[in-house]
Order: sequence, then C-alpha cells, then structure tokens
Amino acid sequence: MGSVLVHALRGVNLIVNEGDFLVVTGPSGSGKSSLMNILGLLDRPDDGNYYYKGQKVSNLDDDQRSYVRNSTIGFVFQNFNLLPRATALRNVMLPLLYRSIPDVQRNELAKEALGKVGLSERMNHVPTQLSGGEQQRVAMARALVGGPSLILADEPTGNLDTKTGQGIVELLFQLSQQGQTVIMVTHDPRLLGFADRIVSMLDGVINEETNNGGK
Repeated sequence: MGSVLVHALRGVNLIVNEGDFLVVTGPSGSGKSSLMNILGLLDRPDDGNYYYKGQKVSNLDDDQRSYVRNSTIGFVFQNFNLLPRATALRNVMLPLLYRSIPDVQRNELAKEALGKVGLSERMNHVPTQLSGGEQQRVAMARALVGGPSLILADEPTGNLDTKTGQGIVELLFQLSQQGQTVIMVTHDPRLLGFADRIVSMLDGVINEETNNGGK
C-alpha cells in the first residue's frame, strides 16, 4: 500500500481434504480473502507452494490457471456478481461459454443447476426481479453448473437475512455431503455448526484450527 509493505498472509500451512466443509473465520484484515484468492487461483503467493488435486498450481501461467478455475472451481460471492441485464438462466450459462459446450447443452445444464437450487420457475427473470436470496441462489447455480470439485464461498450470507442465509449454507452443506469440497468464509458464528473444520485467522496467520466432529 504505497510505500508500506503489507504481509497479508504469513507462513500459512493448510491441508484441505476432499469432501471437507471448511469454514474460515477471523476479523477484517486477518487474511481470509487473500487466502481465498490464492485457493481460487485468482492471486499468486509471493512465496511457498500451493498444491491442488496433487498438482503444483502456484507456478502455472495465466491460461493454465484460468483453465483450472473454469473447469474445477466454483465461486460464490457476497455481492452475487450477476449480470444485471441477463436472465437467471443466462447468468448460469456464462461459465460454460468458455468450455466450447454447444448452446443446447449449456441451456440444459443451466436449467438443471437452477432446478437444484429451487429456481426452475424463475429462470427467465433478471436480477432486479429476484429477491436477495434468489439472486444468491442464482449465483450458487452458476457456481455448480460446471460440476466443480471445489466451491469457494466468500461471505455468501453477508447480504441476506438470517433465515435465507441459513438456507444457502444448508445447500452448501448438502453439496459437501455429496463429496464436493466447500471452503466458506463467514463472520456469522451461528453457521459454524455446519462445518467439519473451522480455521480462525488473525494478522495473516492461522491461530486456531478446530475439528467440528465431522458430518
């Protein structure tokens, strides 16, 4: 930041097992988002190594990183990040455009993903015609449409009321029970019960890790 060097992460050592539901907590500025950006191949670590599915990915070039992201990782963001003029169906189809999948197949896969999150009847609505919870479920469907093995959810309930937010996390929990790996950042202590493991961060380091007893 200007002339000040900020160590967002310092010596983080973390192993995530396939099918884990891992929750990352900590105050603002603790390094949670930096960790998620590295795990999602959006940022590169300045030092150290990141292995994903047994492959060292911290040294991949931009095209290789983009391929891994698009083919195996789903992202769910706090602010939904939906295209405002596109229908729910078109928003969910978007990640498949980069896989050279025929339009008819993209359409069917997107409809299937929207059905999984209970939005089959709302697929032709644009975001402004949807509630906050429905928009987040569209974002969930977009994350799921490519069949990712890893789902990264950064404060997915931050803009939702308590009941709606719990429904979103219950859906993430169901996905983890089906074998998908879920890593979620949250400030809400009421959601910690869904996790297999809880990692607490402070000042760029993991200062506590708790096994929550499994599913």
